[in-house]
Amino acid sequence: MDALIMCGGHGSRLRNQQNTTTDDEIHSPDELQHIETDKNRSCADSSVTQQSTPASNRSVIEREKPLVEIDGTTMLSHVVDALTASPVETVWAVTSPNAPRTATTVRESSSFESISPIETAGDGYVPDLQHALSVVDTPVVTTPADLPLLSSDHITEIITAARMPGDARATQTLSSTMLCVPAALKQQLGVSIDTVFEHKDLTVTPSGVNVVGEDTDTVCVSYDARLAVNVNRPTDRHIAEKLCE
Repeated sequence: MDALIMCGGHGSRLRNQQNTTTDDEIHSPDELQHIETDKNRSCADSSVTQQSTPASNRSVIEREKPLVEIDGTTMLSHVVDALTASPVETVWAVTSPNAPRTATTVRESSSFESISPIETAGDGYVPDLQHALSVVDTPVVTTPADLPLLSSDHITEIITAARMPGDARATQTLSSTMLCVPAALKQQLGVSIDTVFEHKDLTVTPSGVNVVGEDTDTVCVSYDARLAVNVNRPTDRHIAEKLCE
């Protein structure tokens, strides 16, 4: 099975200096660890107001999002490490003219010798994904490059959830599956939320990790805080750093 890392976006929200936070207003690592492990705790009554100093953002203003560092390592490298340690066999980086430094890094850096680039026109996430899907066979795992706390366990989790019950070819046939987290978990962590929907009386938000397979749509819900931190804005980056401590 292949995996696609979507890393061709503009990343303009992460460069927005108006969306900032101070360290004093972010949960401590101990608090974040508690959120990650306590699945039964209600998150709806807790939120964080984020403000940060402009100086804390300068290091990312000129960098393309996949190349922004979390805990001293680029987000793209974090995602590549998770995928290469997972059951997937081939990892592709889906690049575009919107992130030229990322595309060059993928092609030329020795750190990414194990992955292959797929160059797209940069017309948007969906058109770029459609182009990439025309290059690889399905089923395929897809993930954004802005999920620096992704682990190989998460990839195993969604592949397992995508297996079609009762199918003798279960190792080959996977249903299209979306890995989500409760929106309340993101709210308590203080990270940004872009999309929500209702699933079995629970408001959830996509993590960005998916399996593209058969037409059957499956939703897998995880309470793991690491999947809740998509680094779309400066506040998200601060929280990702805190979770790495």
